[in-house]
Amino acid sequence: MSPWSRFNEFEQAYVGLPWIEFCRAHAEIPVFAVSAYLICVFSLPKFLEKRKPIALKKTFAAWNLALSLFSAFGATRTFPHLARKVRSEGIDITLCQDPQTWYSGGPVGLWMALFIFSKFPELADTLFLVLQKKRIIFLAWFHHATVLLYCWHAFHNTIGTGLWFATMNYAVHAVMYFYYFLVSGSGKKTRAVAKKMAPVVTFLQIAQMAAGAAVTARSGFLKSSLGPACHTDPTNIKLGLAMYSAYLVLFTALFWDKYFAVGGNGGTGKKEKEQTGADKTATLCGVALTEDGAGFFRQTEADEPGVDAPARKKRQ
Repeated sequence: MSPWSRFNEFEQAYVGLPWIEFCRAHAEIPVFAVSAYLICVFSLPKFLEKRKPIALKKTFAAWNLALSLFSAFGATRTFPHLARKVRSEGIDITLCQDPQTWYSGGPVGLWMALFIFSKFPELADTLFLVLQKKRIIFLAWFHHATVLLYCWHAFHNTIGTGLWFATMNYAVHAVMYFYYFLVSGSGKKTRAVAKKMAPVVTFLQIAQMAAGAAVTARSGFLKSSLGPACHTDPTNIKLGLAMYSAYLVLFTALFWDKYFAVGGNGGTGKKEKEQTGADKTATLCGVALTEDGAGFFRQTEADEPGVDAPARKKRQ
């Protein structure tokens, strides 16, 4: 039997309940992981301050390509399953039906679990930036920390909307990480062409956050109307609305500042020589969105983005 056949056999035989119960019994794991992650974000740069950056350009490019391929394959397992359910029974059923009856097992169940656990290795995105002495902007560590905690909570509460979140995330990450691969591992010409994708990537992320907020809000309405018949968790609904709304505001503010504000890439007005919107410091309520949110590495070159939205270092 070929490796691919064995993998297909493993997918078909997958049962999700043991992993769901594991997550339910070990809520401390994501808390410890996020705590260690934030310690690295805010402490490791101080340790590296007087040391040279580690050359990880090719490794970082390979990492981004691997995540892009992983996300693309995940989307091929989750999207068709969700689309068939929507066509046959409607959207509301997909927001309320118990996941264990329609997407916790088999190939789609396996890739749902892989989606949840992939949030741990995705923390390495920031580690790559730290070791290369690249900036870590606020939106980067805020996003990675909160999405891991939320996904773990959603998974062990078996919320009906989970397949929507995984499918959207897989699809957007397939494009986003491929963009990162191009800008982090290509030559200058290819990188310049690839960076034209930046507004598209950011727009897709904004669309994802808007859709996530809408799906969560609809599930909350159904929960209030149907009660126990809608298989979701009130606490998770509140967390989801808070998370998606925060992401939507932050990504939109970043997108507007980069491409529509005066002096931005797509804006109008007098510009300084070679200045672009991505070079400016976008802020929201006093929080710098495109500067180094950890307060380090402000004098280094940073061509690779440090968040799930393309952004470049302010030129010196």
